[in-house]
Amino acid sequence: MFRLDSEAIMSRKLPTLIGIPALALLLYIPGCGGGGPHVLQSIDVSPNTAAGSTASYSATGNYSGSPMTVTPQPVSWYIMGPGIDPPPSGYTLAVAPYTGQRCAQFQAKTTEKYIVIAVAPVNPSAPNSGSVPTQVFDDLVIARTTTSEDGWVSATATLTCP
Repeated sequence: MFRLDSEAIMSRKLPTLIGIPALALLLYIPGCGGGGPHVLQSIDVSPNTAAGSTASYSATGNYSGSPMTVTPQPVSWYIMGPGIDPPPSGYTLAVAPYTGQRCAQFQAKTTEKYIVIAVAPVNPSAPNSGSVPTQVFDDLVIARTTTSEDGWVSATATLTCP
């Protein structure tokens, strides 16, 4: 009888002994309940360098969880360089590639370089358009002193107009 009782006790403990570590493992694995929010961590712009008025850029988002990458990543595109006034500090997300149109506007005999900038909020559920805090916009787009700040990420590429 003692043996029967210990077998009954062991049959109840075994699932508990296996279940607790299994549950802890599932909660530890990102995307299975304990990995934190799924957020955009960085953006890659491709190509990194291009030339001419037909240059086209696309963005890939790198996320903290599955799916790890998204192409095309919805971003707001900006261009900075000679003869361009700074843009206002707002955003409108687009999934379409960005086509560099500055070269067609110049008949110059000198080479002009422009910076193409992709910006997006880290929250994938953010609205498709809105405002960006002024300091964040200045740091990511105007001065390009960082690629991540206060809920926003950015990446750059170069456009050369021959």
